Amino acid sequence: MSVITKKIGWKVAASLVVANMIGTGVFTSLGFQLLDVQNSWSVAALWILGGVMALVGAFCYAEVGSAFPKSGGEYVFLTKIYHPFVGYLAGWVSLIVGFAAPVALAAMALGAYTSNVVSIAPSVLAVGTVILISVIHSFNLRVSSRFQAFATWFKVLLLL
Repeated sequence: MSVITKKIGWKVAASLVVANMIGTGVFTSLGFQLLDVQNSWSVAALWILGGVMALVGAFCYAEVGSAFPKSGGEYVFLTKIYHPFVGYLAGWVSLIVGFAAPVALAAMALGAYTSNVVSIAPSVLAVGTVILISVIHSFNLRVSSRFQAFATWFKVLLLL
């Protein structure tokens, strides 16, 4: 019996990393930061500091991941280090705060921006976007990978 493995290529993997790095914050929170902090060098320094802190966090996760080489991420780490209940709670927090909330925020920002161009309510655009992208990603890995690569490079083009 042969085993069929489904994998993504390096281009799609790179676009996933780029998409995670260029999040909604670039399009939304930067404006709020510039309202409060008038000096652009201070804003750049804050973004660099945030990048360094994220890198330190990634190094910490890499170290813990090498100590507990099992799949499961935070759940495995916190279960082994503290208690299974802590891992369970972290899983739920990650699901709600780490995944669902950013998707909702990105859709709301897209709805707010797009509603200025088309005459559709921002909430309808937001819900429609989440449903449409969910449907696209539900077909198969190839369709999902192509869409992810296209969407990421479109986002980069918008920034440029």
